[in-house]
Amino acid sequence: MTYTDQLTLLTKRYNDAIRDLERSYNQESLKGYAWNLTSTHLKRQYSKRYEALQREYRSEKRQLLKSWKQTHPEWSRYRRWWERSFVACCVGLMVCCTTVIGLAESDEDVASSVMSQEGEPTYWNADNIVIPHLQDASQYVSNPDQVLTQNAVDRMNTTLQRLDSELGIESVFIVVNHIENDDPFRMAQDVGNKYGVGRDDRGLVVVVGYEDHSINMSPGRSLEADLTDAECHRLEQQYVVPAMRVQMPDSGMIYLVEAVYATLQQKQLPQMSSLSSHDDDEGLDGPAAAFAGISMLIIVGGVMLFLRLNRKYHWVPLGAATMLLSNPFYESEGSSGFIGGGGFGGGRSGGGGFSGGSFGGGSFDGGGATSRW
Repeated sequence: MTYTDQLTLLTKRYNDAIRDLERSYNQESLKGYAWNLTSTHLKRQYSKRYEALQREYRSEKRQLLKSWKQTHPEWSRYRRWWERSFVACCVGLMVCCTTVIGLAESDEDVASSVMSQEGEPTYWNADNIVIPHLQDASQYVSNPDQVLTQNAVDRMNTTLQRLDSELGIESVFIVVNHIENDDPFRMAQDVGNKYGVGRDDRGLVVVVGYEDHSINMSPGRSLEADLTDAECHRLEQQYVVPAMRVQMPDSGMIYLVEAVYATLQQKQLPQMSSLSSHDDDEGLDGPAAAFAGISMLIIVGGVMLFLRLNRKYHWVPLGAATMLLSNPFYESEGSSGFIGGGGFGGGRSGGGGFSGGSFGGGSFDGGGATSRW
């Protein structure tokens, strides 16, 4: 008989004893009231008897392994060699992963140090934000923190200029890292109020706080019928939020501008896949990707090899035939409840009217939507 056969027989004998113990408990529990024993007391008694069987099983299992090693030295030698090999591989992978993580954290520390040397971040509001349209009528995007690349800004400006010339909708798209008081809605209202964005109340102000993880779209009073609050929220959720979550602000804003233009032109909305080819995909660099791929192959191969050899050497009981039954008499000391709750809540504060300015003197009525990611 092999070691596996003997271990299976040993386990079967004790599992049968546990089943007999469970049958005995079921019989006594029916007449336990006559002995003035509660179900809890009876379970505790049988749980102790199970623990005694468990200790005996572990003792016999250790004795069986010791005896098998003595009578089969070659099996014992290979078992020990493979065990050490697996341990060494695990330690090596842990060291490599720790090293890579350390290098990544070092890069982040360097980046943080550079940012701290550059000074405190700017929190933008309607008074300190730059409005490029006031200097160049073809510019509609304000990007003072360089969140977007110049290529993305140029593409957005081209579409927004078409929106202005074809549909008469003036717009201001503001993309910054931080917004004063983390309130994109208030900033959009203040910008519109200060500069009077939109001819005949058909203006659009979009404010994005990239590191604040927020966006607000505020259409002018007359534009609300064509670009409703629900539409604004849907466009934010469909295009901006997914792109921002994967740190692709260029994609998110290009998608949004194209979608706004298509919505107001009553055309089919753009598909993200059709625009993604214009953006550079971000991913792991060559060495990091190679390391990740090799590590994954080693891990998968190691797990498969371990599972195969474990059938012969039994470092860990994984098969049902070599696993002792769990304690059927275990009773937790108490129970805990789970209270579920939460959800998303939001609100919209009313906005004042926009008046005057270098744009078209448009006014807004607090419409639009705010989203976060």
